[in-house]
Amino acid sequence: MKPMLLAAEFEDPLLNLTLEVFVRAARDLLADRLVSVVLHGSACFHDLAPGYGDLDFLAVVEGDLTEADVRELLDLRLTLRNGRWGTYAHMLEGAFLPRAMLDPATPGKALWWGTTGERPWERNQLGWLVLHVIRESGLVVWGQDIRREIPPARPADLHADIWAFCRSLREHGRPGELKSIDWLLSAARLLMFLREGRLSGKTDAARWGSRHVESRWAERLPSAMRLRLKPEQTTIEYWQGWLNELGPDIRAAGEDLERELAARGFRPPAG
Repeated sequence: MKPMLLAAEFEDPLLNLTLEVFVRAARDLLADRLVSVVLHGSACFHDLAPGYGDLDFLAVVEGDLTEADVRELLDLRLTLRNGRWGTYAHMLEGAFLPRAMLDPATPGKALWWGTTGERPWERNQLGWLVLHVIRESGLVVWGQDIRREIPPARPADLHADIWAFCRSLREHGRPGELKSIDWLLSAARLLMFLREGRLSGKTDAARWGSRHVESRWAERLPSAMRLRLKPEQTTIEYWQGWLNELGPDIRAAGEDLERELAARGFRPPAG
């Protein structure tokens, strides 16, 4: 292995190896056009849970992606997810985004590696809340620090994204699966952001919510936090029953978020 080229490293050597392989492969494909690789989400708060969630990244490139770029990046993802490179490689999720598209108003040709598949983008679909996290807390692991090239988000843009989360919770928030706990953990994280302006990982948000949220759903947060860190426990009968009972708590978490938005004068868009 060549000398490490990462600008930031983690305590977990397997995570460092995964990022090293990913960055080197992206550089091989995109050459001098690769500008920066930035981690966001749980990784930038040192709160990754192997086997649960995603290893979120933003790879910034000069110029639009070509059709050949897209084909090669799709092949790269297949390689990284073939099992040889381990859990972290399978968790990689993110966007290859032209530098100009850091401004969501600018169109272009980008590619999204998502949990459910890959999609070409002609506009930046990360959302203002994710862009705000990258701008304020993103962790540059290779290349230039482009975080301040992301336009500052207006409060109304951030509130609209939180409302979109509430709407998604209403439509898709169901109990019974391991990922059901993400509705509670994300609600705690968003409530903490609204009340205190703090960005955090889900572990810190769960601790905060269990202390500062008075609704009964917050009593579920310590257990949700433990289950996120040890997802293999979902095979135990007790935890299967526990997950099946989360429906009322998920709805209550969404209602608390909606009330918090309303208290701040935000009204959801009509329709």
